[in-house]
Amino acid sequence: MLFKEVVGNSLVKKQLTDAVKNNRISHAQLFSGKSGSAKLALSLAYAQFLNCENRTAIDSCGICSSCIKINNLSHPDLHLVLPVLKTKTVQSPVSDHFISQWRKFITNNYYGSLNGWIDSFGTENKTGQQGTIYKDEANNIHKKLSLKNYEAKYRIVLIWMPERMNLETSNKLLKLFEEPPKGTVFLLVTENANQLLPTITSRLQTLKIADFTTEDIITYFGGETLSLERAKHLRNLTNADLGKISQILDDKEGELDLFSDFSDWMRLTYKMDVQGISNWVDNLSLKGRKQQNIFLSYAIKMIRECLIYNFASYSLLKTNKNELAFLTKFSPFIHEENSVFIAEKLEESIKAINRNANAKILFFELSLQMVKFLRLKRKFALK
Repeated sequence: MLFKEVVGNSLVKKQLTDAVKNNRISHAQLFSGKSGSAKLALSLAYAQFLNCENRTAIDSCGICSSCIKINNLSHPDLHLVLPVLKTKTVQSPVSDHFISQWRKFITNNYYGSLNGWIDSFGTENKTGQQGTIYKDEANNIHKKLSLKNYEAKYRIVLIWMPERMNLETSNKLLKLFEEPPKGTVFLLVTENANQLLPTITSRLQTLKIADFTTEDIITYFGGETLSLERAKHLRNLTNADLGKISQILDDKEGELDLFSDFSDWMRLTYKMDVQGISNWVDNLSLKGRKQQNIFLSYAIKMIRECLIYNFASYSLLKTNKNELAFLTKFSPFIHEENSVFIAEKLEESIKAINRNANAKILFFELSLQMVKFLRLKRKFALK
């Protein structure tokens, strides 16, 4: 991965290249950004830059032996650590057991999410595990770092989603983060830094990775693929998650009419139109899991927009003309008494869809829950 292949975050790129140029390389760094941000891509570009045999002032060459191996995620001095599952055949799992599967997942989409990674296990994940970095991983890292570097000046230990380390793993790695062996650099890539132990974050240099702008998204996909208006829509829909945008654009089923489906659903549930709800559920259940997840994510986004409309500045809204017109009438029904319940139910439904739940049963039950939530009265009226 070259820095120039990662759109946006020019200040972070300069900070990283300047650190190498000035020989001020931090031994443990935390790349912190939201799901679908450039955090992993930047950490890989930095790992490649560190060991490039012919780097320039601003980027690696991309063609030397080291660059090719790191770009393929196969360099012997690039150690990859990631959340894993206990399966029927692997009861004491470490990253090495699943590294080929992860390489394929990430090289297909460098902005893929933890949920996407867990989904890739399919029916292997019958118990609904969310992915963990277990104590055996810490022991494995200690064992690897007791050996000399194979060939590179810097041995890179890249930990993807370190917030998934359990307590025992975290404690076993504390000393390594503080004083790694000579020539070893830890790169931690997180989307929930606040879930890491304070004793860990205090040992790391934190880099805040910015969200992708609309212009970044157009640059990444190309102006011929995305118009400004469509790029804005997709950014708002996915909360600037480039991984989700890639999935939407690659989806051969085509996009749902999200606004129409959501507004119709809310009207039907408020009116308690059981026949209408049943027809609506039948239509949505014909869509694939990916489309159903996109719809539920859009529903969460619209609930959030209602709260912003009710309690915050209108300038914070990320809506188009039709959505705003709908919110002016619908937002009074979303308030402090029901918003948390609604959001939790929608999040639970996303997880259930990922676990191959029956879509008809799930969406019909969810609709009945929405009937109840929308009729909850608020205790205090807005001023």
